[in-house]
Amino acid sequence: MKRTLIIFSSTLLLLSGCVSLSEKEQRAHLMQPSSLQESVQDSLASGYFQEGAWPDKEWWQTFSSDELNALMAETLQANPTLLSVKYRVEQARQETKIAKAPLFPFLFFDYSENWGYLSQNGLYRALNPDVPLNGNLLDLSLAFTYEFDFWGKNANLFHAALGREKAETAEDSEATLLISTAVAQAFFALKVQLGKKELLTSLLEVKQDIYDLQRLLRDHALSSELIPLFGDEEVLEIKKQVIGIEEEIAVTKHQINALAGRSPDTSIPIRSSLPLFPEKIALPTNLSIDLLARRPDLMAQIWRVEALAHEVGAAKADFYPNINLTALAGLEAFGFANLFKGSSKTGSLQPAIHLPIFTAGSIKANVRAKKAAFDAAVYEYNNQLLQAAKEVADLLVMTRAVHEKKQQQEQIIESAAKRLDITAINLSKGLDNQIQVYMLKHEVLVKKLQLLDLVYTQFALYIRLMKAMGGGYESPYHLPLQAEEGSS
Repeated sequence: MKRTLIIFSSTLLLLSGCVSLSEKEQRAHLMQPSSLQESVQDSLASGYFQEGAWPDKEWWQTFSSDELNALMAETLQANPTLLSVKYRVEQARQETKIAKAPLFPFLFFDYSENWGYLSQNGLYRALNPDVPLNGNLLDLSLAFTYEFDFWGKNANLFHAALGREKAETAEDSEATLLISTAVAQAFFALKVQLGKKELLTSLLEVKQDIYDLQRLLRDHALSSELIPLFGDEEVLEIKKQVIGIEEEIAVTKHQINALAGRSPDTSIPIRSSLPLFPEKIALPTNLSIDLLARRPDLMAQIWRVEALAHEVGAAKADFYPNINLTALAGLEAFGFANLFKGSSKTGSLQPAIHLPIFTAGSIKANVRAKKAAFDAAVYEYNNQLLQAAKEVADLLVMTRAVHEKKQQQEQIIESAAKRLDITAINLSKGLDNQIQVYMLKHEVLVKKLQLLDLVYTQFALYIRLMKAMGGGYESPYHLPLQAEEGSS
């Protein structure tokens, strides 16, 4: 008997080992993170970056803007999308508990009472003449049921649910990152738009002065009729630009209010002055190695892969017998007076084995479907890993380029401002004319508008770089799967 039990147990262990998706199969097609060493070194050599730590969780504090800090705090508390995601995390957490429950025995307490009146001439009364004609049939029992998880089906389903929960937790962090970067980008867009409106207003005044002077010259027969007409068109063009920037300001305010969970028409007391941009951007040298654990979208995907691997194992278990045990112990009697007598006790023990013989290929198809979903998730993860590395590399190049363009634009404005100063001095000495001064003022204002575009791009790229580096996220869980050495 003992030998038989040992053989049976060994067979169960051997078969149960065949059910799960092996670690080698799970890791077979996973990619290693791409190297970013060259991009990092080139960026550090440019002088716009410095070796530093990963972004802080509240990375926007770098700008030292009380306006942005207050707006961000309100948004992260009231944004409807973030609140929705938090409840999805809670849903996944409870579903994990549900999936874990079948690993334990279930106990149920049952009580039933059935009042009845028996026919005096009926078969039951005839066979049991001492039973009263009417009364309560009482049943008091404790039921026990347990499914033996020899093949690991329930364990796999539990770990699959746990993987989905961890994926949702990472998605929560990803949603927070997306909302915070969207708020910061909209915040700086609004500031730049307000600055543009001020410059366009000044530009309109200069153009109006030029137009008035051109009309005066025309009225004194000192210029042709065409020149004031061109001036009038240019004034109207700038007025169109003012209308356009006012439209952009209104739409951006609506966007900020929506992100903050407020009515679109809520007042936003934001000034046009921009906070200082960091002198140098901190860049971690271990960017390639730690990028996976710092990106919530990548961690969410790898946990989905892990969950699907367990779903494959659970699907394979359907090939093997389902073994469960049901037991019941209780009291049953006709009438309360007899319920607690020893003769009223009742019980049962029901072991059961369910073995699939012919299922028309449904079990095999289910396993293949789960395996296909797993493989698809693996390749989606590989794609996200490649895109993440590409995104960081692109942003490093674009950030360097916009810094250089901004520096050159500032030099261009400085040169144009000097020409304006010299022309103004020449005007005071009768060596130049007023129109030339106005034209140079116009040129300086146009170049400042171009500078504002570069300033916004600079802030936007910084925000995107913070997002690409995970925005302060660090996975609280160990990495469930890693690519095999040498895979690419």
